[in-house]
Amino acid sequence: MPIAPIARLLVPGLLLLSILANAAGGARGQVLYRYTDNQGILVLNESVPPEYVAGGYEILSHSGRVLEVVPPQLSPEEYEVQRQQEVQKEADRKLLKRYNSVADIESARKRKLAIVEQDMAIMRSNINSLGLQIAQEEASAARTQRGGREVAPELLQRIADLQKEVSVLRERLSRRADEAVSINDEFDKAAARYAELMAKH
Repeated sequence: MPIAPIARLLVPGLLLLSILANAAGGARGQVLYRYTDNQGILVLNESVPPEYVAGGYEILSHSGRVLEVVPPQLSPEEYEVQRQQEVQKEADRKLLKRYNSVADIESARKRKLAIVEQDMAIMRSNINSLGLQIAQEEASAARTQRGGREVAPELLQRIADLQKEVSVLRERLSRRADEAVSINDEFDKAAARYAELMAKH
């Protein structure tokens, strides 16, 4: 009969479809998810309900091997703590890479302070020189006034300009002094942190 050959063709095809369907079903269930519900019970399931995703979960094989751990989502406070820890970890890495000992840190402190102190010494010298010039110009103006003459506007302007230079230098000197304090604080912290890290090893 002509139907028999068609049947012989259909049967293998149906078997292939059945095998593919079973394989697809197996693929969907290749992993399991383990999470904790709102009662604190550890649950093993084929999926994680949306309300439990934020709490974190584990992905397991059917044999029970942990394939991946998805950590809980952090609160803003926890995230900030983690961020600060990462910043500190990177700072520690750079500190240990830059220096080989506390003595190295102290040497670096001295070099950096020496530059600032040299700059401050130059500014103090300039302030003293300007002070002498101002005193001379003011003495000249005083002699003029004692002689009953009017002090020249140019002389008064020179005195004002010199005083302005002194004011600018004093402000710069103050900033440099603050910088020296900051440098000492920075290296104090670096030395203390280095010693702390070395004590952990």
